[in-house]
Amino acid sequence: MHLLIYWLIGFIIANVIFGAATWKLFKNAGKQAWQAYIPFLNIWKGLEIIHRPKWWIILFYLPIVGPIFWLVFFVDLGDSYGKIETKDKIIMVLTLGLYIFAVNYSDNPKYLGPENRKPTFVSSLIFALVLATIVHNWFVQPMIVPTGSMENTIKIGDALFVEKISHGARVPMTPIGIPFSEFIYRDGFIDKARLPYMRVPGWRDLKSNDIVVFNYPTDSVYSAIDRKDAYVKRLVGLPGETIQIRNGILYVNDKKFIPKKDAQVQHSYMVVTKAPFSDKLLYDNFGIISTDYNAGKKEDGTFIYQFAALTDAHVTAMKSNANVVSVEPILQPVGEKTEHIVKGKIDSTNTIFPVNKAWNPDQYGPLYIPKKGDIVDINKETLPQYINIIRKYEHNALRVDSAAGKYDIYIDDKKTNKYEIQQNYYFMMGDNRNQSLDARFFGYVGEDHVIGRPIMIWANMNGMFEAAAPKKFIWNRFFTSINNDNPDKTSYGIYVLIALIGWIGYDVVKARKEKKKNKY
Repeated sequence: MHLLIYWLIGFIIANVIFGAATWKLFKNAGKQAWQAYIPFLNIWKGLEIIHRPKWWIILFYLPIVGPIFWLVFFVDLGDSYGKIETKDKIIMVLTLGLYIFAVNYSDNPKYLGPENRKPTFVSSLIFALVLATIVHNWFVQPMIVPTGSMENTIKIGDALFVEKISHGARVPMTPIGIPFSEFIYRDGFIDKARLPYMRVPGWRDLKSNDIVVFNYPTDSVYSAIDRKDAYVKRLVGLPGETIQIRNGILYVNDKKFIPKKDAQVQHSYMVVTKAPFSDKLLYDNFGIISTDYNAGKKEDGTFIYQFAALTDAHVTAMKSNANVVSVEPILQPVGEKTEHIVKGKIDSTNTIFPVNKAWNPDQYGPLYIPKKGDIVDINKETLPQYINIIRKYEHNALRVDSAAGKYDIYIDDKKTNKYEIQQNYYFMMGDNRNQSLDARFFGYVGEDHVIGRPIMIWANMNGMFEAAAPKKFIWNRFFTSINNDNPDKTSYGIYVLIALIGWIGYDVVKARKEKKKNKY
């Protein structure tokens, strides 16, 4: 609520400043001076002055895009009063539009209209940037996968298109920033200017087995949700469900979890062979590179391989290989806790969640996934499970009084042993089960952290991230569908290439015809 009040105050102040900077320009253009001070009406009338489409008013109030359009407006308004030189435009941009004060309070600013305005490369570039930003923020976002936590379902270097609209596009929470700053400059936003979590209504809830892109919940660098690192994992646990892993096998509500048909879940295995594998055989047959395994020779002359990630198909193929003596899964035993201590303190990033459980990635749970409206018990045993929900994700003041042998919990200064969950939570895991930093370590993923679902691999840039890979690009992954339960992946890259060549050819021929026509 405080955020909304601050934004309302800022909105009022911004409109007062706008009115003070443009009232005379409005008056000299035949409008009423007071109209420059009225929210929304001032932009509506301002668009009439600069002769721009009225629907543009929507763009002025979109996160990220809005600040760009305010600058476009001030540049166009300056044009309408004779400030058409390049230096005027540069000054207007560098002063964030405040140069319009000088135009407004000059002796007698004469309205000339937008007749002198001419399309330029810069204006075309700005509008292309705006269009791309709208698509990026509200519809489809590109991302490149740098790690192997979803191998082989999603490979290192896969460039994904992530759709945001079916579950409902999330309104950017840091609305003032550089477009695409997550790619070019992570800190390119104003952290103090935040919006509360809001989501445009969608038509589809997240479903078990969906591959989901979300913001890493325990990111320690950024507290603004939409600025945290983007992760991609499989949704294996829905709100209200209980998950458990026994000997590396995932169970949901005590039933074995069956991945989608296009999922390639991987586990660690120990393989003993009579003769050593060749690197070429491992890559050609299994897609395994030298950094994916450890190898050694046993005293009896056999060779032992410790593979970090093999699919069921890999295991079946190896077992049928005459050179292979045995294939056994590598599993941590029950009761062995995965824990990382740094300078005497628990490193929660690499320690199993919750930190007070003697669990590991192969022997995990049972763990309940909270849903909105749940009232959960809060005590010494359960607090590590819910502490991030209470304090970080749902922004409550949390205090524990453990003096004199007590363990009293205060939420928003009220002593309690109960807490009501305010949003739905999910449990995400990587298909590469033994090489995935996932919810087994960072815990629950709130609905406000969900970005969308990947729907297509539009390219593969394997060589950018895997120096040991003999191939730089995996061409048959270009323009393939994903997340669709279809194991038979078809690349549509050649069709896209043909369409692109055809479009460029059409555009060139059209331009030549127009040029020839203008000669006569």
